[in-house]
Amino acid sequence: MGNRACVVFFDDTNVSPTVYLHWHGDAVPEWLNQLKARMTGRYSDASYAAARFVGICHSYIDGNLSLGISSNTLSVADVHRQPRMEMASPGNAGIVVVNTSDFTWKAYGGYLDQAKGGDQ
Repeated sequence: MGNRACVVFFDDTNVSPTVYLHWHGDAVPEWLNQLKARMTGRYSDASYAAARFVGICHSYIDGNLSLGISSNTLSVADVHRQPRMEMASPGNAGIVVVNTSDFTWKAYGGYLDQAKGGDQ
């Protein structure tokens, strides 16, 4: 079925659209490390972080499949609610929620929820 992951970014007031990866869930931690370095000087900006993350993903994913963006109805409060986030998980790697104030992350509903994102 894939190695799916959904990634969302948040700051104090906003949650980004959802970035969907069909085959690259295991690459999310490394790509988030790259993003953190790229965002130096522009932390706490969910929309810019999401855009730059898509750019990183695009540089590794050929063709026109396996990378998407969709709107969501998540609020900043929602991203801290485990049951809500587990319901949003696509399975596989899960849904990854990234705090753009320091680029720590937490995963829900997949194998990445056992990984250390610095927000455990």
